[in-house]
Amino acid sequence: MLHPDKIDPGIRQMAQKKFKEDPLDPINLFNITWRDPDNRIKYMVLPKEFTGVDANIIVMYSRDFPTGSHKVGATYSILVEKVIRDEVDPSYHTLIWPSTGNYGIGGAWVGCRMKFDTIVILPEEMSKERFDMIESYGARVIATPGCESNVKEIYDKSKELKAQNPDKVRI
Repeated sequence: MLHPDKIDPGIRQMAQKKFKEDPLDPINLFNITWRDPDNRIKYMVLPKEFTGVDANIIVMYSRDFPTGSHKVGATYSILVEKVIRDEVDPSYHTLIWPSTGNYGIGGAWVGCRMKFDTIVILPEEMSKERFDMIESYGARVIATPGCESNVKEIYDKSKELKAQNPDKVRI
């Protein structure tokens, strides 16, 4: 993620090609980075005249991440650490991603690319596009009552699923 220039150039080139051709190909895991193909980070420093504060405010562009959101990086970081520590196994564990949107979308994309059974818990009043995107990545969605502010219901459902099969379910 931090240094894509350290990835084998052939793999990096293949990943960049697949980014547009086949966004669901697991090689796109190598495209989870703030850096563009030229190894630059896209950002803009907002001028003080615009923000009204003396501190530098920097806006980073994350549209070129798989899924179009930087949340895919957070979900990848969490999952790859657990894989390296042998805390999760795609042949056995089911991943639960409690979310109101982009975090769940990122979890769906990453979890399914890494061959995990993946479930996203999402409030039923979230946009149809979010549900469709999660399912298009190969994950299942469980809708909980409410909207974006009904976070308690999301976590209650996550805990319920974990309690039903504590050895297999990972949140």
